[in-house]
Amino acid sequence: MIDLTHWLREQGHTVYIAGGADALLDSSKDPDFLTVPLATVSASGGGMLSRVMNMLRCARELRRCIQSHPVDLIHCHESAPALVTRLATLGMGIPVAVTYHGSEPERVKAFGRIANQSANIVITPSRRCADELHDIAGVPRSKLRVVGLGVKSAPPSDPKAVERLRAELLGPDGNVLVILLARASYQKGLDILIDVAKAVAQTRSDFRFVVAGIGPLFDEMRARARAEGVDPYVTFIGETHEPYLYLRAADIDLLTSRWEALPISIVEAFRVGLPVIASDAGGVRELLDDEVGAVVRIADVPEFTRQLLRIGSDAALRSRMSEAALARSREDRFDPAFVHGEFEKLYREMVA
Repeated sequence: MIDLTHWLREQGHTVYIAGGADALLDSSKDPDFLTVPLATVSASGGGMLSRVMNMLRCARELRRCIQSHPVDLIHCHESAPALVTRLATLGMGIPVAVTYHGSEPERVKAFGRIANQSANIVITPSRRCADELHDIAGVPRSKLRVVGLGVKSAPPSDPKAVERLRAELLGPDGNVLVILLARASYQKGLDILIDVAKAVAQTRSDFRFVVAGIGPLFDEMRARARAEGVDPYVTFIGETHEPYLYLRAADIDLLTSRWEALPISIVEAFRVGLPVIASDAGGVRELLDDEVGAVVRIADVPEFTRQLLRIGSDAALRSRMSEAALARSREDRFDPAFVHGEFEKLYREMVA
């Protein structure tokens, strides 16, 4: 979102960002930031009555912002901001887009109802998610637009730093390094990862798994790894600001998610030529095939194990997949300028 904002401004457009202030973004960092505490409308906002009151307060504040900063369209990310925007723009005739980033299966219908009521256009980064919204939630095809995700080229890393990190993470007895860049949440399936690591260790004790990311289940997942006896093989490093350093140190990128839309982490792995093994969630198959890794049924521990052992045990295969991943990363569909241009075309269509 921030990269798209900067690009649009460079093209001469005026872009305001409305949302809750945090460490990454507030009015001191961006003069066109409008403070509207949208997070209080979601599940983190408390009970239903509290959330409804928060929604009304946010709608009132957003309407004030729009009146003092007139806009041609509004692009919401997820359903709670869309609900607030619908209330805030009543009678204004402002076109609204909402982006669907994927969700747990039981929430798809609810998102569709909100999208149908609140938005003129529903944007999603994958064709499979668009199909879900149409087939399960009843969103008309005429409302749906698929716009991918642009990912910047990987910044350079010091080869010696990569070598040192790899040696540190593998330890004296490790040979194959598997990286998972993910928030420690139920969605990302770290419990599945732990079960996979346990199964792999029964055949190969020289695989090492590194989990980079923080989240609500971080301590619980570390404790689970210890309880399952896989803590010698699985390392939780917490948050990192150098994801590409870890990707370059690894042999395989792993994604065990229960649901996704179009995972950026897969394209980040491609950017450094890293094979990927990922759950068949959301638009993963639109990114991944057997030329660059493997797609595995969600939560299928035996198949994850088989694919890790197959790819991890074959250096020549990994080398071929690495070359194919690098080539795929150069496709236009991953170029931020191309994707941002697609958004600009859509915005022009909405205000025409």
